[in-house]
Order: sequence, then C-alpha cells, then structure tokens
Amino acid sequence: MTETGLLLDVADLVVRFRGRRGKQVTALSGVDLTIREGETVGLVGESGSGKSTLGNAVLGLAPVASGTITFAGEDISHARNRQRRRLSRDLQAVFQNPYGSLNPTRTIGSTLAEPMHEQGRFGRAEIQRRIREVLDQVGMPADSAQRYPSEFSGGQRQRIAIARALVLSPRLIICDEPVSALDLSIQAQVLNLLGDLKRELGVSLLFISHDLAVVRYIADSIVVLKHGEIVERGPAAQVYDNPQAEYTQRLLAAAPAPVTHVPFESR
Repeated sequence: MTETGLLLDVADLVVRFRGRRGKQVTALSGVDLTIREGETVGLVGESGSGKSTLGNAVLGLAPVASGTITFAGEDISHARNRQRRRLSRDLQAVFQNPYGSLNPTRTIGSTLAEPMHEQGRFGRAEIQRRIREVLDQVGMPADSAQRYPSEFSGGQRQRIAIARALVLSPRLIICDEPVSALDLSIQAQVLNLLGDLKRELGVSLLFISHDLAVVRYIADSIVVLKHGEIVERGPAAQVYDNPQAEYTQRLLAAAPAPVTHVPFESR
C-alpha cells in the first residue's frame, strides 16, 4: 500500500555501467528520492554526478542493478515493452537539446500525434483536438502543427517538446536540463511556462540541472548529487539560502545570477 499522494519512490537505487576494459562503474549508489503528486523536485549536480542517470533509470533507459523504482504504486524497476508503453501515459520526458529532440522530417502535428498513435486509443478528431489544445497550453499558434522544426527558434522548439510531453496528460514529467541550451531570457520564459503548467495541470516534475539558481526558481525541494550519492536535500529555499554541504556551497558559488520573471511571449 502506497503513502497517500506519493507518486514516485526511488529506494536504495544502484546503477552500474561497464566501463573501460570491462570494469564496472557505479553511477548511482544507494539513492533514495520521492516525488509527491503536484510536486517539483530539483535534482542538482555537476556533470558526472549521476543526475541524468537517475532520470534515465526511471524512464527505463539505464539498467537498475539493485534497489527499486516505484511509480504510482507499481514497481517499474525492470519494466519493459508493454508495461513501458502503458507507463508512457503517465510518465514523460523533456530533454536538453531542442535542436535534436524533434524529427526534422516530420511536421510538428505529426510529432505531437505520435504518442497518441502509439497508445492506439485515440480517434483522428480527438488527436487533432488534443494537438490544438497542447499547442495553446505552451503558447504556440495552432498553425504550428503544419510547420517543420527548422522554422522555429530554440525556445519555440523546447515549448513544442513540452507540448509533446503533455499530449497524454502525464502525471510526471522528467525534465533533463531543459533550459541549459537556451539564452537566459528564453530560459526564464520556459521556466515560467513549466511553473504555470504545474499549477494549472497539477503535473509533477523531476527537474534535473547543474544550475542551482535555475532549480531554486522552479523546485519545491532540492536533492544534491555528488559522484552518485546524495549529499544534501531539503526544501528549495533552505538548500539555496543556507546550504549545509560544502559541495552544495560550491555549486551555489558557481551558479549565475538567479533567474527572474520574464513575460511569456510566443516567440
């Protein structure tokens, strides 16, 4: 029986990869993390800390050596094929590169329709209605559906990637460095959008970033990873304003100025 409101429960997670000359490399070592319904958890660390590996493990893209990943009361630690397809209704992702995450040969409408086609339970009229709806939710005009990725800026492409993540009305979206490839002003717009969607739709977010200032802007709580282990966790304001771990203090010192609100624009 799951705790009320608990959506994701990662317990004692260990992930290993085969390194050079066949040597086992531990990417995550005994990691615990929980996300509740409607909560945004920020996962922070430098490159190589294991933060993206954790997100990939939840998505089934990294092997679980031991420990458990429970989503909505279901053990998904080793989910495959049919179970993963069913999970995609409730579990989606937005990745870092807005220029590589959209198929350049397909229209935006085709890209947004694909997850619904894969589920096999949406009629043509419903698919078209849903495409218009999610484009509106991310501030893009309806005629974007007839256009190709090359016709859009990086910030617009990332909003389209967010729209694709929304089409199945998921309960959790894993955002892996979703703004790091964007200019600062566009970063703020995308962060504002994610915050608005969280409030309006009640979706939970696992927001992964190397930038503590960005995470502070959007997260309810923060988890800090170093070399595959958690070194600090707590409410976002507490971790940002009064970091206890020396590693967190270094991350904060290296962070740029805090992101501030920028009016939302469809450009």
